[in-house]
Amino acid sequence: MQKVSKKLSYISLLIALVLSIIVTSCIPLTSYAAYNNEVSFNSDIVYMESLDQGTVIFNKNSKKKTAMASLTKITTAALVLDSIDDLEKKVTVTQAEINEIAGTNSSTAGLVAGEVLTVRQLLNLLLVHSANEAAIILAHEVSGSTDAFVQKMNDFAKKLGCKNTHYKNPHGLDAVGHYTTAEDLAKIIKFALKNDTFKNIVSSPRYTLEATNKRETISYPNTNSLLISTSPYYYEPCKGIKTGTTEECGYALSSYAVKNGYTYLCIVIQGAEGYRKRNPNDGNSAFKETIKAYNWAFNNIKLKVVADSTDTVTVANVELGRKVDHVRLVPAEEATALIPAGVDASGISLEAIPETIPETVYAPVKAGDIIGKAKILYAGDVLTTVDLAAAEDVHLGLFATLGFGIKKLFSFLIFKIIFALAIILLLIYLLLNYFGIERRDNSKVHVVRINNDVSGRGGLRGGSAAHNAKSRQPRRKRSKQKSAPRKRKSKLKFKKRK
Repeated sequence: MQKVSKKLSYISLLIALVLSIIVTSCIPLTSYAAYNNEVSFNSDIVYMESLDQGTVIFNKNSKKKTAMASLTKITTAALVLDSIDDLEKKVTVTQAEINEIAGTNSSTAGLVAGEVLTVRQLLNLLLVHSANEAAIILAHEVSGSTDAFVQKMNDFAKKLGCKNTHYKNPHGLDAVGHYTTAEDLAKIIKFALKNDTFKNIVSSPRYTLEATNKRETISYPNTNSLLISTSPYYYEPCKGIKTGTTEECGYALSSYAVKNGYTYLCIVIQGAEGYRKRNPNDGNSAFKETIKAYNWAFNNIKLKVVADSTDTVTVANVELGRKVDHVRLVPAEEATALIPAGVDASGISLEAIPETIPETVYAPVKAGDIIGKAKILYAGDVLTTVDLAAAEDVHLGLFATLGFGIKKLFSFLIFKIIFALAIILLLIYLLLNYFGIERRDNSKVHVVRINNDVSGRGGLRGGSAAHNAKSRQPRRKRSKQKSAPRKRKSKLKFKKRK
């Protein structure tokens, strides 16, 4: 009996495991912004995200396709760093490379044919001084041609999850089919910031190029004025990234800033219309609105604990559990959110995201198992999302598992048909068997011999009187006289001869 019980337990556990694999799924979530109405911006596109929490603070037109100007060079640099290990490798500038940007009246470092520089020097000129010829030279070094490198840029962006980005060149000059979105740019920047060389270069207020075979030592200021201490746009928390300006893009700045333990990424793109209507005396709108966004975030938002693992958010239905049909779901860990400084946790609410909670959870369940997600809300707006975990263990129930397995079997049409046919065949067999036995019983003659008693009486039970009387007559004695032998006729026939 113990062996049978053990086997049933193993079968139950196997069923539960299979069912849990079937219902397991992964559900993507959307980015939110809770503070779009707190600050007004004139720029066409404004996107701010907490690099600590992943919370989107502002997302004005963050999905809109736009020209990107020299923000393109972020991807160029990231791809070069991903492709070349030896940054001290020397590269000789060719006339063909210089000719590619001739007549564009664009930003250059004044490099000339035959000049020898390292990959690292070219990256500094690309990101600090925004030198367009450096983009062409590096593209050729990586891929052999500009077109081949641009194809790699597009592949690289897709690999990072960018769905609305397409490149036509490595420097960012306006071109039909050259576009991105703020959300895609954020993905590229977050990837690039993982590289220490990239971070060090973009944070430099100035780059000094040592003397080459064609020039003396020369210093280039960073185009990002938020890094220049003598600039009216100087913003000490800013750690740099990249500027851009073209007719179709307008003033643009992508940057990140760190203050009091908080880190934010900000992308501001003025747009073509704003750039055409700009007042030259108003200065660079991208710089101004970037600082405006940072100041509001650093001054008005604080990270606070809004929930812990004792707060029940919702429950999930449980199948196969031992005397349990549900499990409580709580934050997987202490939940924090960026909320206004003057608001306490009571002004925050947690709501389960229905599409992330499975209709049924199958035992066994362990406390801490991630089962769904919840959103943290402030004033009806979503700040961020948190994982939800099981608050307690739910053990596997043997009988519940067997019952569930049987129930599931009967839910399949083919099984129902087979079962019905089996029942019909069984009934037919039983009926045929029953009628067959009855016929045999009716056709048999049961004869029971009764032994003669002491007086010599006897007979057959159930026989007639005449038959019994006849049976009681004495047997005739056989005559000992020999009878004459009977003549046998020969079976052989002889044909007469004619």
